[in-house]
Amino acid sequence: MLADERTLYPGATIGVIGDNQSSATLITTAKRMGFNVGIYGTDENSEAMQLADYKYLGSLSDRELLKMFAERCDVVTYNSDKISPETIKFISRFTMVPQRDTLLDIIQDRLIERSFFESLNINMAPYITIVNLEDVYQGMNSIGYPAILKPISRNLLNGKQLFINTATDIVNSTEMLDKGTYVLESYIEHQVDYAIVVTRDMVGNRQLFPTLELIYQDNQVVTAYTPADIDEMVDQELKRIANEIATNIDYVGTFEVTFFLSDNGSIYVNKVAPDLGSAGFVFEYAANVTEFEQHIRAIANLPLSEVMSNLPTVYQAIRGQDFDRVKTQWVLKNNWHFTFYNSTFNETAGNRGHILIPTAAVTDTLKQIEATSVWPDIDFESKYNLEK
Repeated sequence: MLADERTLYPGATIGVIGDNQSSATLITTAKRMGFNVGIYGTDENSEAMQLADYKYLGSLSDRELLKMFAERCDVVTYNSDKISPETIKFISRFTMVPQRDTLLDIIQDRLIERSFFESLNINMAPYITIVNLEDVYQGMNSIGYPAILKPISRNLLNGKQLFINTATDIVNSTEMLDKGTYVLESYIEHQVDYAIVVTRDMVGNRQLFPTLELIYQDNQVVTAYTPADIDEMVDQELKRIANEIATNIDYVGTFEVTFFLSDNGSIYVNKVAPDLGSAGFVFEYAANVTEFEQHIRAIANLPLSEVMSNLPTVYQAIRGQDFDRVKTQWVLKNNWHFTFYNSTFNETAGNRGHILIPTAAVTDTLKQIEATSVWPDIDFESKYNLEK
């Protein structure tokens, strides 16, 4: 790759929109690489806000402040799938935003997202568009129980969804339907979730990280690890799909594609997320380059590192309810690497930190985590049970 006017050198300024915890690591990585970093966010107490060289605190609807922020940056990157595409379009008038707004346009509207997947012949759960209560009843007759009612706009109702297991659950959709249009999606029984993290550069070159296996709790990733327990043919197909998506989006940087494998072995795409997800923290030990450095390399128009696998690694979230119990492990576990987030977090504000555990055997580590009883609500056994 030859340098051009889009190439950033140490001393240039990168602006970050999105003040979540992975933004803090993104900022630390950018500063280590020699860049100045500004942040535009809404939480003055966030760790990302404290780490940045300069801060803009305000609403994403404040055009004047956004303009001031953008004009101070050589490039702006966003680290949230909830940023409005209109905000990115506006900022792009004043500075370079390599990620652009196209992927946000696709993933924030579930119908557009599904049309995109269909255009690439990518398998997804059957769905029906829902406008009123009658549509729900008719939809259930078509796709069957159970199903999930999801707003077309991912940002509507803070992402609230309704799981419909029986006909009596349909009544609970009445209030939701007053707020907008929805999709009714068939719930596919499955036990295994995967993620592929991809980085795409400015000329379309791509690098894929090792496949991650995920454990969810309350729709949030609480555990992730690599290498995943996955059939080689399935792994190849996941990577083929991720590559196909990367080929067909106008996007520069790191993004994540999540999948689930149905009980009968069929692969379904869950979603594409244009942000640096928490599961990707594992690559601090599991690969020769992190998703954060690879993202910076992409938006700075630097050649991407060729990703090579390193140590098997497990990521374990420390939620608010886990925090007190995990203190004992802090003293006992010499091979667990703890990261604790900003001390102003409260028990309901999200994760308090995470643990990275490089290991010789993922299954042994999952058993070790389970044995602590810190995370009694998480099903680790299904992941290490050899009879699955």
